[in-house]
Amino acid sequence: MARRVSSTNNELVPPATVGLYFWAIVRGIACSAAVSICGAVLVSLVQLIGGWNIVEAGLFQVFSYLSMATGGFLAAKTTQRKGWLVGGLVGILFILGLNWMTTGSLYVAHVNQKDVLRLGVGFIMGAVGGVLGVNL
Repeated sequence: MARRVSSTNNELVPPATVGLYFWAIVRGIACSAAVSICGAVLVSLVQLIGGWNIVEAGLFQVFSYLSMATGGFLAAKTTQRKGWLVGGLVGILFILGLNWMTTGSLYVAHVNQKDVLRLGVGFIMGAVGGVLGVNL
């Protein structure tokens, strides 16, 4: 195990390996999926019980972006380095995974500005979570 140079309490950090990054990203995507599902259930219950029309409000999208930040946080907390990159990859891969689950295809033929914007915001949200995961 390597020691953190900048840490004041010299806590142990796992060595940087490809397997560590891979499993951290997989864990981050799984965490993002779990948070997203919980958020969707919560919003659906509020909509059902309260009788509100929440679909137009975009709350599902808010929970999706919060779940990317949560997954990036967890992945970066696992690796303890390069949080912006690990978190950003979690955000992008989560969006591509959602696209694959909803359309049934990994083929991204018709990429428009809206899709690029979603991928960019997903990268930013995951990167913010990753930076927080490394630094907190």
